[in-house]
Amino acid sequence: MKKPRFYIIAAVMSITICAIALTACRQGSSGEGIPNEYAIAANEPTNSAGYNDTSARYAYDRADDENAVITESSGAYGYAYNVSGESYANTEITALATTLKAHEAVLQVVSIDIPSQFYEGLPEYLASMGLEFRGEVIQYRIRYVSDAYEVIGYVAAPVDFMYYRYPILIYNRGGNRTFGSLREPGAVAELAAYGFIVMGSQYRGVAGGTGREQYGGDDINDVIRLIDISESFDFAQQGGVYMYGASRGGMMTYIATRIDTRIRAAAVWAAISDTITGFHEREPAMQRVYIDLIGGPPEDQWLYEYERRSAVLWANEINTPLLIGHGGEADWRVYTQHSINMSEALTRYGIPHRLSIFPDADHYWAEGFHAEMLEWFRMHPIEE
Repeated sequence: MKKPRFYIIAAVMSITICAIALTACRQGSSGEGIPNEYAIAANEPTNSAGYNDTSARYAYDRADDENAVITESSGAYGYAYNVSGESYANTEITALATTLKAHEAVLQVVSIDIPSQFYEGLPEYLASMGLEFRGEVIQYRIRYVSDAYEVIGYVAAPVDFMYYRYPILIYNRGGNRTFGSLREPGAVAELAAYGFIVMGSQYRGVAGGTGREQYGGDDINDVIRLIDISESFDFAQQGGVYMYGASRGGMMTYIATRIDTRIRAAAVWAAISDTITGFHEREPAMQRVYIDLIGGPPEDQWLYEYERRSAVLWANEINTPLLIGHGGEADWRVYTQHSINMSEALTRYGIPHRLSIFPDADHYWAEGFHAEMLEWFRMHPIEE
C-alpha cells in the first residue's frame, strides 16, 4: 500500500520537534498522572502518519513522538510559525484575517507560516482525486469565545478564495486533550488544499484554551460556534457547511448533525457511535479517560451522559446525509461494528447515508476515503 506523503513531512519535522523540545512523560489534564489512553503500544508503528488525517495522508495529526513536550514557542505542535501578524501583503488574501478579526466571537488571529515541505507531493495527491492544485493555502490560528470559555481553533483557505466561492468545511479532530490535537499546518491546511475554507477546533481546555474538555458534552458548542463564525464569510458559499470528523471527531460530527440543521452533508471515519459499548470494549486506561472527561462510568447518574454521546440511540434525529467510513479488524480502538450498527439504525429510519468499509485499513486512515468524501459532498451541493 502506498504511504501518504505526510510520512515524509513527519520524518523531516520530527527533527525540528526534537531540536525544540525534550521528551518527557505527559500527564492528563487533571494533573493526576492519568495514563494517556491513546499512547502507542510497544508493538505499534511509531510513525503512522498522524492520527486523525484519514485522507490516507494524516489520520489524527498525532505527534510523531507521543511523549514529546510541545510548547507554544515551538510552534504549538511541532511546526515553527510566525507570530508577527499578517504575512501577506495582498489585501485580498488578508481579507480572511480581517473578517475573522471583525467577528465578535474572535479574540485573536495569528498568521501561520506553512513550510515548503508541506507542499511536497501535494499536486500529485490532489490529481489522484481528480483535483487541481490551485496554489498555496493560508492559515490562521484563532482564539474565540464559546459559552464562557476561550477556545483555540484554526482556519485555512486556498490563496484564491476571493475568486472562487469555496464551500466551508468544519473538521472535527479526534483524540482527547492534547493527544490528537491539531497541528500547524496539519490537517486543516491540507483539507483547505482540496478546495474548502476549513475550520477546526481544539475544543475547550486544550492548547491554551480555558474550560475543560468533556468528550462530546458541552464542548460540542465549540464546533457549533465555528459554524456561527463562518456565516460572516461573504466570500464563501453560504447556505450550509460540510463537516468531517474521525473517531472521537466522528462522534462530535454525529452530535452536531443532531442539533444543527446548517450541516448540508457530513463524513465520518472510524466514528464512535455507542459510548456505552465503547467504554466496555476498551482497556482500563481508556475507561479512566472516559470517566475523567465524562464524569463517571456508564451507569447510574452518568448513564444519560453516555446516551447523549451515542448516536446509534437517536439516529432517527439526524437529518444530514452521512458518509460513514471504517477500517477492518486492524482497528481495535473503535471496532467496525460501531459503523455497521449506525448504518443499520439510519437505514431503519430512512436517513440518507452510505457505509464504506475498507477491510485492510486500521483506525488511522484508508487510502481512497477522502476521494469518496469529496464525491459525497459533490452529490450534496450547497444551495445558496
